Amino acid sequence: MQHKKGGSRVYRWLTVLLPHLVLLVIDGVAADVDGVEIRGHARAARSRCGRCGQESARVHSRYVRTLADAVIGGRPAAIRFTARRFFCNNPDCAAGTFAEQVPDLTARYARRTALLRGVVISIALALAGRPGARLAAALGMTISRSSLLRLIRGLPDPPVPVVAVLGVDDFAFRRRHDYGTILVDMTDGHPVDLLADREAGTFTAWLKAHPGTEVICRDRAGAYALGGRDGAPDAIQVADRWHLWHNLGQAAEKSVAAHRECLRDPAPDAQDPALAVLDPPPPQPDPQPLELLEGRLAARTRERYTAVQSRLRERQSIGAIARDRGTLRRIAQGWVRRAEDVVAPIGHDPDRRRHTGLEQKIRIGRRNSDNMGRDLVRGLRRWPNLHDFSGEGTVRE
Repeated sequence: MQHKKGGSRVYRWLTVLLPHLVLLVIDGVAADVDGVEIRGHARAARSRCGRCGQESARVHSRYVRTLADAVIGGRPAAIRFTARRFFCNNPDCAAGTFAEQVPDLTARYARRTALLRGVVISIALALAGRPGARLAAALGMTISRSSLLRLIRGLPDPPVPVVAVLGVDDFAFRRRHDYGTILVDMTDGHPVDLLADREAGTFTAWLKAHPGTEVICRDRAGAYALGGRDGAPDAIQVADRWHLWHNLGQAAEKSVAAHRECLRDPAPDAQDPALAVLDPPPPQPDPQPLELLEGRLAARTRERYTAVQSRLRERQSIGAIARDRGTLRRIAQGWVRRAEDVVAPIGHDPDRRRHTGLEQKIRIGRRNSDNMGRDLVRGLRRWPNLHDFSGEGTVRE
């Protein structure tokens, strides 16, 4: 199958089976059990500078590049490409020399051919990291999961189409610290773009750069309302269904919680509930603190305290107590030093008023987690000897 033409050997059947090598002169092919190696050089006598675009035929030097290619017959393939470096004839060009590139085959700094790159990108988009790497290995292509993910991140962003119905909402890069904006095409539910913040100016600039929006579906944030008016003044702004139901539910919950004490069971002898006159509710007694249940921590503390005190009465040494309890000597020594410690009886915690205050706030509808957390911290600072705040039992020093 070897043919001679112009004094150089070419493999015509390779250019038929491998059309991406049509611009390459095949100098030789070597195949073994490990793979296939194709040696060649560019067919063109001239090359074009990548910076200024001017062609040149003056060769500066030559070097060999190795490019991984698509699998041939179930075996990995590699191309040993003898590349040339040319002088740039443009005196104003910053590049004095440049390396030639073969269209649809090589690229700057590439270690894979364009064909293999397209194959692994398709695998990465379908399966992502580890599954994609396993499939590529089964097909004879060696690539790591990190390389697959880098290929995905290196892909250009798809062009943003004209979005007639645009949904806008904020999301957290880092909750309570850094927020951004997500834009969604409401016709199909696909994300369109992400903005670095949730400012009105950023949203306005995006709308001006992507005209054609007819409806803006947003929440009640003022920044998005202002950005929508400035960026797309002809667009209709509507509230999305989720925020409407969410805000209605919050308002109803706050209203019911604030007037919970005004609710009572209907009178059993009322003839017409619509005409029944509601008497003012009787004063409710102060809620009594719930009895503390003895948990595992309190039971373990009580058992340990009793055991150490019994050992002390038997005049055992600290080392013997530590060995018997299976603990460190310094821990046993701390228990011995606290010989006057008293474990508070379950259900008789004088510090229980802090728990009662939180229960009263919950009953009247004050359920802000930030405020309740600050109250807990202030309570702990006023009572530094509280060891267990979980409600399972307390130990006081």
